[in-house]
Amino acid sequence: MRRTCLALLAFVWLLGTIAPVRAAESDPKAIAQSVTIHRDEWGVPHIDGPTDESVVFGFAYAQAEDYFWQVEDSYLQSLGRYAEVVGERGLESDLLNHSFEVARKSQEDFKTIEPKLQSIASAYVAGLNYYLATHPQVKPRLLTHFEPWNVLAFERFTLLNFIFSKAHVPKSGPLKLQDEIHAATGSNAFAIGPSKTKAGSTMLFANPHQPFFGPGQFYEGHLRSGEGWSFSGSTFFGGPLPTIGHNDCLGWSHTVNNPDVADAYRETFDDPREPLNYRYGDGYKTATEWREPVGVRTGDKVEQRMCTFRKTHHGPIVAREDDKHYLAVKIAKLFDGSRLRQALQMTRARNFGEWRAAMAGLNLQMFNTVYADRDGNIFYVYNGTIPRRDPSFDWAKPVDGSNPKTEWQGLHAFDELPQLLNPPSGYVQNCNSTPFTTTDDGNPFLNDFPAYMAEDQFDDKRRAKVSRMLLRKLHDATYEDWQRLAYDTTLYWPIIEIPRYQRELQSLKATDAALAAKVEPLLAHLTDWDCRASVDSTQTTLVTAWYIELYGMSYPAEVLKAEFVESPAKRLAALVTAAGKLKALYGDWKVPWGEVSRMQRHADVAEGALAPFSEKAPSLACPGAPGPLGVVFNTYYTPITPERRRGYAVAGHSFVGVYEFAKDQPVKAATILQFGENADPTSPHFFDQAQLYVQQKFKPAWFDWQDVLSHAKVSYHPGEARAQR
Repeated sequence: MRRTCLALLAFVWLLGTIAPVRAAESDPKAIAQSVTIHRDEWGVPHIDGPTDESVVFGFAYAQAEDYFWQVEDSYLQSLGRYAEVVGERGLESDLLNHSFEVARKSQEDFKTIEPKLQSIASAYVAGLNYYLATHPQVKPRLLTHFEPWNVLAFERFTLLNFIFSKAHVPKSGPLKLQDEIHAATGSNAFAIGPSKTKAGSTMLFANPHQPFFGPGQFYEGHLRSGEGWSFSGSTFFGGPLPTIGHNDCLGWSHTVNNPDVADAYRETFDDPREPLNYRYGDGYKTATEWREPVGVRTGDKVEQRMCTFRKTHHGPIVAREDDKHYLAVKIAKLFDGSRLRQALQMTRARNFGEWRAAMAGLNLQMFNTVYADRDGNIFYVYNGTIPRRDPSFDWAKPVDGSNPKTEWQGLHAFDELPQLLNPPSGYVQNCNSTPFTTTDDGNPFLNDFPAYMAEDQFDDKRRAKVSRMLLRKLHDATYEDWQRLAYDTTLYWPIIEIPRYQRELQSLKATDAALAAKVEPLLAHLTDWDCRASVDSTQTTLVTAWYIELYGMSYPAEVLKAEFVESPAKRLAALVTAAGKLKALYGDWKVPWGEVSRMQRHADVAEGALAPFSEKAPSLACPGAPGPLGVVFNTYYTPITPERRRGYAVAGHSFVGVYEFAKDQPVKAATILQFGENADPTSPHFFDQAQLYVQQKFKPAWFDWQDVLSHAKVSYHPGEARAQR
């Protein structure tokens, strides 16, 4: 019976101290009175309080005001209780959570983390609970009270969702789809040094590409405490403080990378006397197996399904290969580090040395990081908690768990990771690409690092190529230039490929004149173009449709489909096919991009695929283009079909920040969210930033406190009615 239950579970996978009592917990009304939330003209909260804990309390309250549904939705997943609300579609997420024992370990580990982290977490959930206490009209779907350890579970499960795909476990069905959705989020980050700017300053471009719906949505806020803490930026809903952004001295951003921070171990269970024994060395070790209920909503009831879980010393069993072989997954520092610990140190850093020391703790398991400061430094690191391994094994595949030589040998230190400080080229960039083509001069050298360190070591995406092209040409840049660059719509693929296709068309005329006659007007239309996307450009629509024919839509979609690799004629014929599809849908193959590329917001949907997009509802034309073509301002859209002829943006440019740091000068900051700060459709901040977004503009991100106060439209204490100023 045990083996049968485990097989069923595996089959699903293939488809030191008590927290200190703080004022936030003992008297939330008192801490609320000590906190002031100032909302600017865009609804962004600037939170002021006497202690770090007080502003975290206020930040939680502000998040709940703006989108409690999403905060709860993210925590339902983090606690492994998602299926209790959404039913079967939440089961896989909950099984992942239970397999890694995220909730149980987080509850236990919370007792032993340092008091400062305990107090920050306690303050955050106190802010959420205070919001619920003062808003009885808000009805949670399940979570009526939050506990401090929930923050630790949120942190861990958020990272697990990013990292699990790196474990080299074969995937199919929902797991494969989930990986594609996560991968398609991408990100861009640039920094330029004094040699590139007119004022001798440094500039930073923060541009994570996350889903526009669901737990990857960003929330913007500014935290200022009487303990000397002032930091502005963004985080996911449910995060106790911003995790990218800036203070008055420095700033940073992240992009998704592919470090080998997780491995799959093939465990052999072949002991006829003890089914839980698995081979190790010359003998056996014994796995741990347990059963626990997982709630799944069916109609108006929650059914408790008893599930069997198993783990070896390598980690939880997540897949079954056959009757004797199962795959266990091991992830570096999933439970040892703390993103919150590192973020607190990073946000307080006053210079590169302090900031780098915070990063060197390796409490963030992955993500490229790009940095700039007012002292003239720019920096890039391929960050990750990367284990030392025996290089004789192929770590890109499951390894033999019975062989002791496959055990990890500690972690690579921060100094051993690919990185570069102040390169001669004057710029760094990363667009989810290899660290070895970060810039033009001064890159890390591939052969200096073990092959397993960076699994994307040869992946130079077109977004990275177009970024280097633009940054290479940038000289005497002003802050206004930097803002324009952040919305640049130059498309790399047509710049490189159209001249080649022009030559191939001439050859085609000699071999297939009829096809060449069909191709010629289409290619002439693309040739008469500056290769920049815009809402009025019919070339953008045509080239995107052609690209999809050649490469498909699944991320990263930068490799030709097999049928086109050896045949230029077929590639040109695909242009005719693309034009034919456009004409069938729209009556003409010359379709303005703005008729196809749209922005539309819906609240309380867990992912873009569930959003009820409709051509009958208001939407905005958007100039952003799909990232695989190689573009800075990129947006990913729903598929175009005869039933829905418009594509609605579901990922891409989400939170965007542009910053300038200069010695003895206030930091300059401008930001944008793709929709707006508040998820209530009746709020003026539901879709207000989208108007700027599609015009390729930013809003000011006030940081100097006098600026904050002069631009505050409402100021209030948590729990009070907002007082209009």
